[in-house]
Amino acid sequence: MNPLSSLSLPRRRFLTILALAGLLSIFSVHFQMTFMGLDWYETVQWERTQKVIHGESGTPWQYRLFTEGTVYALVHVCEALDIPRPVGVAFTLMRLLQNLVAFTLAVYFYRRLGLTTAEGVLGIALLAWGMCHGLYDGDLTFNTYTDISLFLTAGLLIANGRFGWLVPLMCIAPFNRETSGCIPVMLLFSQMEFRPFRLPPRRVLIIAGVALLLWLAIVGGLRLVYGVRPYIVPTAGKSPILPLLTFNLTWWRTWVFLFATLGLMPLLALASWRGWPQVLQRYAWAVVPVWFPIHFSLAHAPETRLFLVPQTLIFIPGALLGIRYWQSRTAADSGPHDPEAG
Repeated sequence: MNPLSSLSLPRRRFLTILALAGLLSIFSVHFQMTFMGLDWYETVQWERTQKVIHGESGTPWQYRLFTEGTVYALVHVCEALDIPRPVGVAFTLMRLLQNLVAFTLAVYFYRRLGLTTAEGVLGIALLAWGMCHGLYDGDLTFNTYTDISLFLTAGLLIANGRFGWLVPLMCIAPFNRETSGCIPVMLLFSQMEFRPFRLPPRRVLIIAGVALLLWLAIVGGLRLVYGVRPYIVPTAGKSPILPLLTFNLTWWRTWVFLFATLGLMPLLALASWRGWPQVLQRYAWAVVPVWFPIHFSLAHAPETRLFLVPQTLIFIPGALLGIRYWQSRTAADSGPHDPEAG
């Protein structure tokens, strides 16, 4: 007898998604942890984490406290429990949890956009591939992976009409990364009418305004508390804005590593734009035009983990929805099937 047969369909589906997400998490974490080796994470990255917690890091790392604080606390829990190699164990557990949550949320987000569970699982398999190829010149960068889950949560809340929950989400997200400033814009764009132009309802404007004010208060407050810290120059050794932008655009490895991480998903997704639900189109307008210019101008773009948020939120579901779109276009072009033909 199948032990799952007595469970309801939603619960069976959840357990199946969780099991497959767990399998992909174990694989991707094993790949990530062996990329640099556990000794690297227990020394170099642990030192970087402690600098953030003790207020000794630079811009922008010093202001990204949420995930660093979480993993720092987890290390001390492992030490209190006398677990051998507490740093390595805590780092591994943290990344396993991050990937498991991100994969599970992604499947439910893709289902909310109209994809099936099987298509959602295919989506997280593509995401796991990208995670395993976005490891150049970086450590485990916990805040980037938390960012994926925060944006997926925001995407689900907005798509489900749970706008008010964005306020508590924005009490957390700015402590993780400054990129969370895109979340209020996602809400505004999703509820705005463009033809003819009409502002979102008053309730939406209030919630988006509160969320944006929280972002400004937290991001600005952190800089007031810690002061202006020295900018951490990327490995490329280029200053922000124009020198870094020029380097990122002209260095061949940028495009090789981007292709390894994102694959054909951006091209396939954008080619299928007309087949996307409106909410996904609005998310794309809120995130993509800002994300790429900012990261190409202020960060080391060959560190392609930086682009996993638009990959997860926009490109993967857009490409998968495109399969249906082009199938329907092909069927429409071929016309009804005549059984007597031929």
